[in-house]
Amino acid sequence: MKEVLEGRRLGFAPRSHLAFAAIGLAFGVTLLDFIAWFAWGGVRETNALVVAAQWLALAAFLVIGLTALTAVAEFGDAPAEERSLARIDQIAAIAALVLYAVTVVWRSTELSAAAPSPVPFLVGIAGLILLVADAALAANLYSAREWEELEEEPVREHRPRRRAAGR
Repeated sequence: MKEVLEGRRLGFAPRSHLAFAAIGLAFGVTLLDFIAWFAWGGVRETNALVVAAQWLALAAFLVIGLTALTAVAEFGDAPAEERSLARIDQIAAIAALVLYAVTVVWRSTELSAAAPSPVPFLVGIAGLILLVADAALAANLYSAREWEELEEEPVREHRPRRRAAGR
C-alpha cells in the first residue's frame, strides 16, 4: 500500500495531483458559497447551493484525507536534506484535513439555511489558502522524483506458429 501512496506502482508521485484536485473542490465550495450569499445568476432559492456546497466540502475532505495519507507515506522516503520540508508538507496536509472536517461538520448543522454562516465559510477559505501553499510545496518536493525502473517480465514466451500438415 505504501508503494501505491508513494507512486512507485504508478510511475509518478500522486501527492501533488491529489492536492490540486482538493484545491479544485475547495474552490468549488467557495464559489457556491459566494453564489448563495449574493444570489448571483438570478438564483432565488439558495438552499440547493448550500446542500451542494456541503457535498463538495465532504468530497474535498475525503480527497484531503487521501492527500494527508500520501504526505505521511512520502515523509518516510524523503532525503535527509528535504526532511524539514516534508515535515511541513505533512503538517499542512493534516491541518487542512482538520479545517475541512470542521467546515463539513459545521455545514451539516445548517443545511436548511439560505446561505452558509460565516464560520464554515471562513474556515473553508483558510483551508483553501493552506491547500494552495501545500500543493506548491508538494509539487516542488515530489514531482521530480525518480525511481529505478522495474524489470519487465514477459507475459508469455512467443513461439512460432505451426503450419498445417498438408501443405
